[in-house]
Amino acid sequence: MTKLKFGFVIVEGCGEQTMIAEHTLHAMVEVEGEVEYRLVPGTAETVLAAKCFAEFTSVDAVLVFLPSEENQAVLAAALNGLTEVVLDWNMPIVTTTSYPDGLSLARAAVTMVGIQMEMEARAAEVAAADTAVS
Repeated sequence: MTKLKFGFVIVEGCGEQTMIAEHTLHAMVEVEGEVEYRLVPGTAETVLAAKCFAEFTSVDAVLVFLPSEENQAVLAAALNGLTEVVLDWNMPIVTTTSYPDGLSLARAAVTMVGIQMEMEARAAEVAAADTAVS
C-alpha cells in the first residue's frame, strides 16, 4: 500500500481515542504527512467537515469521533449525511458509532482504503483488457 493520508473529524469532547487511532494508523501503514484534525461543535457538523475533507483535501479516509451519548434523531441524520458523502466522493468514512475505540476505528479505515484501492486497480485492469479486446 502507498503512503496514505487521513482526516479526523472530532466532535468537541470526543477526542479521547484520537491518539490511539493515530498511533494505530502509523503502526499499520505509512502515513503521508500529519493526520489532519478538525474539531467541530456538534454531531450534525461532522457531515460538512467530512465533505470538506473529501472535496478540498487529498485524504484517503476520514475517521469521525462522535459522542457516545447523542440524540438518536441527530445521530441518524448525521450518519445519513456521512453515508451520502461516502457515496458521492468514494471516500471511506468510519465512525465511532460502528467502531467504539480508536484501535478498531483505525483498523477499519485502513481496511476500507485497502479494499477501495484493490477494487480501483481491478477496475483499471478490466478496462485495459476490454480496450485490448476491442
